[in-house]
Amino acid sequence: MAPTVRATSETIEDNKVRLAVEIDEDEVEAGVAQAARTLAKQVRIPGFRPGKAPRQVVEARLGGPKALRDEALRELLPDYYARAISATELEPISSPELNVTSGEEAGAVGFDAVVEVRPAVHLTGYDALRVTIPSPIATDDELEQLLESVRDPDAELAEVSRPIVTGDHITVDARGRDAAGTEVVSVDEYVYVVGQGSLVDTADDQLPGMRAGETLEVDGTAPGGAQMSYTLVIKEVREKVLPELTDEWVQENTEFTSAHEMRDHYLERIAIAKRAQARRAMREATMSELASQVADADAPEALVDAELRSRLEDLQRTLEAQGMSFDRFFAVTHQTPDDLVEAVRIDALRAVKVDLALRGVAADEDLAPTPESLDEEIATLAAARREKPAALREQLERNGRLGALRGDATKRLAAAWVLERVVYVDETGSVIDRSVLEDADEPDGGAPDDAPGVAGEPAERVDQGAGETEEPT
Repeated sequence: MAPTVRATSETIEDNKVRLAVEIDEDEVEAGVAQAARTLAKQVRIPGFRPGKAPRQVVEARLGGPKALRDEALRELLPDYYARAISATELEPISSPELNVTSGEEAGAVGFDAVVEVRPAVHLTGYDALRVTIPSPIATDDELEQLLESVRDPDAELAEVSRPIVTGDHITVDARGRDAAGTEVVSVDEYVYVVGQGSLVDTADDQLPGMRAGETLEVDGTAPGGAQMSYTLVIKEVREKVLPELTDEWVQENTEFTSAHEMRDHYLERIAIAKRAQARRAMREATMSELASQVADADAPEALVDAELRSRLEDLQRTLEAQGMSFDRFFAVTHQTPDDLVEAVRIDALRAVKVDLALRGVAADEDLAPTPESLDEEIATLAAARREKPAALREQLERNGRLGALRGDATKRLAAAWVLERVVYVDETGSVIDRSVLEDADEPDGGAPDDAPGVAGEPAERVDQGAGETEEPT
């Protein structure tokens, strides 16, 4: 049977809380006896087999009863601290400072634990957010672009006498000189697609409007960064001509029986893709808007550092699974370790701000999981681990992680509360009909509703211990 924990908490300055914890004398004595048995197995005492030395002999070997009691307290305090965290429903964000206040030599033991907790954040307007996401509506222009790409393999090039426009295929005699004036390119009858950017960065701006028979002198930066000068003698201008979208072409080149059927099919494909894109953006964009309402200064460094470490560890595990080292990763991505840390820190800061924002919403709206729903969460987690719910609850309480599970559930309630009330608009500011976004017949490619955590913020890690503790003084 788990020991009963007597603990009280009081808020002190700088988002810190002092826990006052008491351990009954009989439980202390049981801990001392256990410490004696453990040390008897570990310490070599002449004349006794391992584990067989009497307690008095072990005490003498260590330096007396006080030394054995100190050893027992080093084992007891972290355990009782973790249980006190669960009993008081605190969620510390840093390791505690433990200090024995009574019973160092005999009797019941009292100790204080000073821990840092999250600051309370209060937002305004979170119940009427306007969030921009990609439009879920397919447009005629998008359909035409897709239909053009389908017909492109059958396109022909036709010579034209009009001025050049972007996308035209032009035939030129090209002479290119480097920064020193040395000719390094000499190509006749070179076919160039206006707009593809493979000459110099200024060419695609100056070619439109010119005609066959004219010459362009152009200077600029070539792909790769070199400075180049080109003389381009334009000999021919051709435009791409797509086949007409007739029933005959459709029947000969596709699986459809008519152009109308083909247009309807691709219009629906675009619509499905855009609805999925919009739905994937809903939660992420909403969480970003919430995060923007939390000042960077309100995000405790302890939380940001912990999230940063977690993300870097996740990246390391991913790279190891792919057989890649960090050195190889830096070479491929052209990053330095400092570049990576700075980029990940930005994401970690945003995740912490989302975390604080959701907790602020939950506090202001009095949102919290019911005992029954928390029991269901534990039962689900236990089933996934093939454990008994009661055993898992005891483990969470013993490790001080029950509050993390409760916090995770609370944040999901807050996220759902906000998402039910947010108004989504497209890039033009037009309000998006929610019925378009909430089509239950289509997968959105995102996380299921019961996935742990909330997009953009750190999920609670309920399977970790209560954290390292300092030695009691």
